Amino acid sequence: MKLFLSTYVNKIDSKGRISLPSSFRNILSKENKKEIILFKSIKFAAIDGCSYERINTISERIDNLDIFSEDQDDFSTSIFSEIVPTSLDKEGRFIIPNFLKKHANLKNEAAFIGQGNYFQIWHPKSALEKQKASRERIKANKKTLTSILINKSND
Repeated sequence: MKLFLSTYVNKIDSKGRISLPSSFRNILSKENKKEIILFKSIKFAAIDGCSYERINTISERIDNLDIFSEDQDDFSTSIFSEIVPTSLDKEGRFIIPNFLKKHANLKNEAAFIGQGNYFQIWHPKSALEKQKASRERIKANKKTLTSILINKSND
């Protein structure tokens, strides 16, 4: 399984284009090599980015919710109504729509943070703060990789 890994900071050029890190481009399937999906993060002032495979998995999980529930309606509306399929040019550049740039407070550069099966785009300073806060929560709660690996193997 290929995963979105590491952190990269790239500049937004004068035409509003930014390059998807090459290691991220290598994760995209051959069928959708030139397209990514972008949408507002539900939890953060950031943009979630993923492949079509990931968005199909999200869709399946939302479809498994009670069709008449507020959860199903809220997730469907919050995610699918604001998804932007975005094409990459030959150099792997794309344009982040203004409403997404505003949501993530992006101006001249952006940080791409690998999240395994998806990635996030953050204002670089906010990305550092998020990484630090995540690590601090893990340490404060005495979490270890072993603890999540053991729980997964017991499922």
